[in-house]
Amino acid sequence: MPRSLEASEHVARVREDDTGAGYRERLEQRAKEAAAAQQRAGRRIRWVSALCGGLVVVGSLVIIAVTSESSPGRQASLAADPLAPATTPRTVATTAPSPTPVPTVLRQVSTSASPSTTAPKTTATTSQTQAPPPPPAPVASCTVHYAVTDQWPNGFTANVFVTNTGNQTLNPWTTTWNFTAGQRVTHSWNGDYSQSGSRVTMKAVSYNLALAPGATVNIGFNGSFDRGNPAPGGFTLNGTGCSTN
Repeated sequence: MPRSLEASEHVARVREDDTGAGYRERLEQRAKEAAAAQQRAGRRIRWVSALCGGLVVVGSLVIIAVTSESSPGRQASLAADPLAPATTPRTVATTAPSPTPVPTVLRQVSTSASPSTTAPKTTATTSQTQAPPPPPAPVASCTVHYAVTDQWPNGFTANVFVTNTGNQTLNPWTTTWNFTAGQRVTHSWNGDYSQSGSRVTMKAVSYNLALAPGATVNIGFNGSFDRGNPAPGGFTLNGTGCSTN
């Protein structure tokens, strides 16, 4: 029982202190101290902000100055000034020599030259301006070997070997001949044929358009006949007559 009474008295004293005039004064004093601390903190923050802003402005000015000094445009303008005086001596050097003595010396040499010395010059000029001889004219010539490889009643198979013996490549080439017994070409290979009466024309096809000097083309064909099958004649290659063998 004595312990419980002491505890109740202590609680009663705390409550009286919390509700008395002294308690309110302490609260007001703490509030003033807190407000003063906030004002000091605010002043410090504003001072630090102003200092940082000043440093940023100074750093920006320094960066701008360094960038403008190292820019290519300023370096070009600074480098152009030392070259300006060099243009004056170059102009004077090009205009300084006088061309007057040169024609005088040439006139003296030409008047004092003897006919014997001028003759070789004329001969040399003539030899230099002489045109080269023209190239030899192209010569077209050919040989033909005609052979019947198979024959049956009213039909046959033959080959025409045409050799370019000229000195130029024929591109394209065309060969012709004349049948003498009314023979007719019905089918051909290695040549595109056409026939008018007894005249047969064979033209190059896409895979053998060029016929170089010394080269031979083998034209094959099937034909028909009514009155025998003698060998044709009048062979030509691109309009030039060919010899047969």
